[in-house]
Amino acid sequence: MATCRRVEWPLVLAAVGMLGCSTSSDHDESDPDGGGPAADAAIAPDGGAGLKVDLQQTSVSGLSSGAFMAVQFHVAFSSITQGAAIFAGGPFDCAQGSLTSALVACGDALDAPDVTPLIALTKQWASAGYLDDVTNLARQRVFLFGGADDMTVNPVVMDALATYYEAFLPPQSISYESRFPGAGHTMPTLDYGNPCSVTETPWIGKCAYDGAGTALAQIYGPLAPAASSATGKILSLSQASFIADPASHSLADTAYVYVPTSCAGGETCRLHVAFHGCSQEATGQAGTAFYMNAGYNPWADTNHIVVVYPQTIVSASNPEACWDWWGYDSPDYAKKTGPQMAMVRAMLDYLASSPAPDGG
Repeated sequence: MATCRRVEWPLVLAAVGMLGCSTSSDHDESDPDGGGPAADAAIAPDGGAGLKVDLQQTSVSGLSSGAFMAVQFHVAFSSITQGAAIFAGGPFDCAQGSLTSALVACGDALDAPDVTPLIALTKQWASAGYLDDVTNLARQRVFLFGGADDMTVNPVVMDALATYYEAFLPPQSISYESRFPGAGHTMPTLDYGNPCSVTETPWIGKCAYDGAGTALAQIYGPLAPAASSATGKILSLSQASFIADPASHSLADTAYVYVPTSCAGGETCRLHVAFHGCSQEATGQAGTAFYMNAGYNPWADTNHIVVVYPQTIVSASNPEACWDWWGYDSPDYAKKTGPQMAMVRAMLDYLASSPAPDGG
């Protein structure tokens, strides 16, 4: 039997499975209904989130499949976003709806994918109304991070993403940490997780590098110092309230929302959406690691940022609980109408429209 290098994308697993390679799952699938770890409390969609949130101060980030999803969301909903932070991802609609293209051109690729047709597609779809006006991107700021030793998303794919964004943003608005020494396929933190070079669950690495803080500062500008420890609350939010039958779209019933004390107290806050990577979902082996320890919450505490952590689940078409960036769920996956995309946008609209505790 052939020997396979274990990576965490279902598209890769599907491809190596066709070659007769053996793989194993890292998931605990004992919770088929898509529930997850307990939160401090729940946000009831029929009762209002009780927050004052400025939707126009939204930003997004993600790792791996979450990074590709973050690019999609950033470009599709640029009318509400301030910027994006991409950890080990690639250009908008890199896969072009093809498993083969995703595997060959957008993963451990030998050459950077050609972004010329992707730039043209972005403009075409925006003109057709499938995406927001691309001129919105010119006012935004982007942070990109790629590990020198990333064998899941080759650094040349991140290079292509930088080239893609250069078609829409001024060069000075793009910060690119390229080929960070010793980093594998991981979310870089100061001191949490595996050694930085390790590519395995929970895909968070001790890289002596504050990825979340650097990313948020690039997007929003100078920040107050991070809290020494996060003091806000993790609340659950029913994803099932924003999309029918979430499991049929490989989505969990529950998302998690980090709410700083200041935001819970009625201050107007910004929104950040952090998309986990493959196999980082809360119902899997990684558990709470991403939404508790990816590094965003201490910065959110002191800078009035509500952080939303949407969640996928394992499904037959998505055995590693990735976000849909090649079309396993819908051919419209990269458009505003894509089921996963529309669900996340609906959650943000809800958080920004519900009444604050004082009725403001």
